[in-house]
Amino acid sequence: MTMTAEIIQICSFLGAGIGVGIASVTSGVGTGIIADQANIALMKQPKAYDKLFSTMLIGQAATGTGGIFSLVVALLLLFGGFEQGVVHIHRAAAMLAAGLAVGLGAVGPALGAGYSGGEACRSIGRMPRQGNIIMGNMLIGQALSQSSSIFALVVSLLLIFSTPMAIEDPTAARLIQKFIAYLGSGLAIGLGTLGPGAGIGFVAGKANDAIGRFPRERAKVIRTMFLGAAVSESTAIYALVVSFLLIFAVG
Repeated sequence: MTMTAEIIQICSFLGAGIGVGIASVTSGVGTGIIADQANIALMKQPKAYDKLFSTMLIGQAATGTGGIFSLVVALLLLFGGFEQGVVHIHRAAAMLAAGLAVGLGAVGPALGAGYSGGEACRSIGRMPRQGNIIMGNMLIGQALSQSSSIFALVVSLLLIFSTPMAIEDPTAARLIQKFIAYLGSGLAIGLGTLGPGAGIGFVAGKANDAIGRFPRERAKVIRTMFLGAAVSESTAIYALVVSFLLIFAVG
């Protein structure tokens, strides 16, 4: 079953809109959380303005990572010209799934990174002398949280560039099988990163809070943070593996 260029474009446009829309909402919420806590901390510690301001900006930049990924994928879907030549229906699913993957994949990491950044600002407001240490821990936590959005980006790019334009023996059953497999791949990684991204950010945020309260216990807090983040991240890896299998092994 071949498809016209217009149908492929419709699915590409829909994937681009869904992806960048969902990612922008959550990235905006995450960055707003950081600014909120920075302002509250500034009222308590006006002399720590420079440290709070730099922590806020760096934290917001890290929180917007998923939004940037979604923008890149949206531009590829809009202007990639993937509708050229003989195209089967499974390509429509791949384009739509790419947008779903990168959009949903930004939700958990953005909220988690926003919470981590917000707690870092609040902790600096309580203990300005530990500002550099807290900001460093915030960046580590946000990087761990955003790894899930990188997984989503990888799957999205594979859906765009690694799925064939046409397949051999394009029976209706085989095309439907591929259609569902690609759509399932995007949903698997998109939904599979919600918990890990948010959970790791929550762990990092509480670690930032603990360092501000008990700076002498920093080493123990960081070790606990890494262990908790590693366990939480494991489920995102499961989702990544299933997404790969749905793209390359099914059918």
